[in-house]
Amino acid sequence: MRTSMTEVDLQDGGAATDLAPDRPSVLRRYRWWALGLVVAIVATAVVVQQRGDARAADRLAALAQVPGVLAPLDAHVAARWTLPADQASVVYGRPVAGVLLGGSSGADGFHLQGVDSASGRLLWRTPVDVPNDETLWSWCRPVTSSSGTPLAVCTAGPDAPAALIALSSRTVWTVDPTTGTVLTSRRVRGNSTILVTDDQLLVTSGTVDGDWDVTSVDPSDGGARWSYRLPRGQRGTGQVQPQLLDAGSGRVLASMAGQASVLDRSGRALTTLSTDPGTWWVALRSGAQIGRGSSAGTGPRSVLLLPDLTTVPVSEQPLAVTIDDGSAPDVLLTRSEDGSAMVARSVTTGDALWRAALEVQSTIVVQGSVYVGTSTGIVALDAGTGAVRWTRDLDRPAETLSTDGDDLVTVVPPTSLAAYSRVDGTPSWHVDLSAADLPTQVASVALSTGVPHPLVWGTDGSVVVVGRATAGTG
Repeated sequence: MRTSMTEVDLQDGGAATDLAPDRPSVLRRYRWWALGLVVAIVATAVVVQQRGDARAADRLAALAQVPGVLAPLDAHVAARWTLPADQASVVYGRPVAGVLLGGSSGADGFHLQGVDSASGRLLWRTPVDVPNDETLWSWCRPVTSSSGTPLAVCTAGPDAPAALIALSSRTVWTVDPTTGTVLTSRRVRGNSTILVTDDQLLVTSGTVDGDWDVTSVDPSDGGARWSYRLPRGQRGTGQVQPQLLDAGSGRVLASMAGQASVLDRSGRALTTLSTDPGTWWVALRSGAQIGRGSSAGTGPRSVLLLPDLTTVPVSEQPLAVTIDDGSAPDVLLTRSEDGSAMVARSVTTGDALWRAALEVQSTIVVQGSVYVGTSTGIVALDAGTGAVRWTRDLDRPAETLSTDGDDLVTVVPPTSLAAYSRVDGTPSWHVDLSAADLPTQVASVALSTGVPHPLVWGTDGSVVVVGRATAGTG
């Protein structure tokens, strides 16, 4: 007697025919094997998918650690936290041990203050002594002590270079970011240059003979680690203070009046260069620098300083990369002298790799792609070849670019944000923050490397940090 389900063999052009009961079908004989094969294939696909998802999650997690990269975002935004005008300046700096630092002046004097970078909660407020003319702005930078402790270096001064140089002196503090305790306080001349790198605090000081010394200061106790006297440059160039530049890998470039030295962590000069008087150096990506100077009758001239300390003369100018995850490390980027093109060069030889006719407004480098905000839209290029991956016309300049990993985010002045897929430039979302339910009247919108969320500036000087809305935020 047959079961209710009859095994059949479908043959081309014929009807369904009963199989002989004493001869099991191929399907019946191998069905468990076939079922096992299907299960194995499905399981393999699931594992591959899981591994792919895990790799994608790892990439996004790594990208989230890059300064300037935003937390996941969409058009449904809400206020995360708000700072009043007298605390708002902390959003300009990078967080130190989860704390944003800055300074403010008021009726009760000048204070350094620390704000929790996740909640906006004021953690501490420390009074410090400064002359009245040093209360217009302040900045704080992260530094790591010799024992590996994260610290912050802060200073304050007037909001104009000329006024700053005219000061007789100003103060540099080293601060414990978690408690606000001032560990060291150092008075320096008004025309001294201060540089904070990952693990060094460097200060320049002039001598009575007109020379300049660069001193590395221990941020923990204020003691001098080493000092280096800059070679005498050309007189009468108009440069009144040295330039210090973080050259990466523990190196510092110190320049004054046509003489530049690259110093290692111990203060040893690795090389000394003679350049045009008044040459100003700018850091490029991948550990390279570009110096811009001029000579009588020749106009502007530039020189690349590569990581191996070789120099390459070029007819180009600096190009700022505001977000850089370190991918495509063999490529440095500049801009043509007339500003009409982006130029990519080898970081090992300085040779030109490719050139793209773009009027660059903003640039970020993420996972092997160069995303360029232009005067009319956004262009995605392959970092290695310069090949165009996609173009998105916006009929407006893209002066600011960021990313949350999935999308590119740009400010649409004065109060909107728009996002486009990193994969193909397809519009993802758009939001006008002036119509959002925020605790201030919106004046403008900005993006910052210090906070992984958009900033909404109020007409009263306050700042609202906004992010993706959740059940708890609206």
